[in-house]
Amino acid sequence: MKVRRLDNNHDWTFGSGFANYATGSDAVRQCVQTILLSFRFNWFLDEDHGINWFAYFVKNPDVQIMEDDIKRHILDVEGVAELLDLQLQLNTITRQMIITVRYTDIYNATKTVITSVTNP
Repeated sequence: MKVRRLDNNHDWTFGSGFANYATGSDAVRQCVQTILLSFRFNWFLDEDHGINWFAYFVKNPDVQIMEDDIKRHILDVEGVAELLDLQLQLNTITRQMIITVRYTDIYNATKTVITSVTNP
């Protein structure tokens, strides 16, 4: 597996040749983080791509449905073999969620991804 690396602003990197590409476990990790930051209906080529964060940043969201949806999207990422743990920490004051995912990839590496999603 090979994907173009992203910078701190989640934009593609250019100008460094092969160093601009992530492979193996690094590529899978980047894809997991990317799906967690993706909003459904935001990509014109596939409106079903991404998580429907608009449905979850509401008063009293159904946490079980949200967890199931997030798990499904993570398991759909190419290279993810098994989801070991998913933790969601929602701050209702700042309307920010911190997501911690631990998974095993097809390269037999166990990785942890921690990302923050803010109310859209």
